[in-house]
Amino acid sequence: MRRGSVAPSVPSVTSQLVSPRSREQRGRDRTGTGAEAAPPSLLSPPPPVLLPGARPPLGPAAGVPPYAAPMEEPLALHPVKLYVYDLSKGMARRLSPLMLGKQLDGIWHTSIIVHKDEFFYGSGGISSCAPGGTLLGPPDSVVDLGNTEVTEEIFLEYLSSLGESMFRGESYNLFEHNCNTFSNEVAQFLTGRKIPSYITDLPAEVLATPFGQALRPLLDSIQIQPPGGNTFSRHNGQS
Repeated sequence: MRRGSVAPSVPSVTSQLVSPRSREQRGRDRTGTGAEAAPPSLLSPPPPVLLPGARPPLGPAAGVPPYAAPMEEPLALHPVKLYVYDLSKGMARRLSPLMLGKQLDGIWHTSIIVHKDEFFYGSGGISSCAPGGTLLGPPDSVVDLGNTEVTEEIFLEYLSSLGESMFRGESYNLFEHNCNTFSNEVAQFLTGRKIPSYITDLPAEVLATPFGQALRPLLDSIQIQPPGGNTFSRHNGQS
């Protein structure tokens, strides 16, 4: 080195070392947080786009506490029962072994109990009265058919339509199209269930025997509908 010349300054090693704290401080100076800011799309979802007339979303995404939608009230259930009467008043049970060679427990009449009334079918058409209010007196047995959601208003409209079509009074036949045919039809409409098979399976050939023919005048003479009962006719509906 020549005398009198000034050597260039060499930065010290310590001046080139930057402490982690200094780097962090410089990062804070740039971002203000001490960490690199993530793109906005990674921090929160974009706001929803609402169409005209649309309702804003509810729930955590919209900053609104979630709520449960109101539940629909369940439909009321109405009990359905089958009243069973023996029109022979025990005569079939006593005489059938001798007359038929087999046991016949009864000649059955049935009716449907629903919406606090008793509904049945006979030669006068579809009728109704208070439960147990027919001229037959109390039933010999009661069968629980379950429950129905069919309202009284809909049920009465249904009966009126039946009274104007397949269950007119003149369509009644003691052996083939009778009260049990009606009860079975209505039971399936209300509950989806049929009435017991020992009633519907009462063979027409048994009733067509001499024993059945001997009983027929007795059965035809039986009056069921009480005075003041309602009738669902093909002309006027409920009277």
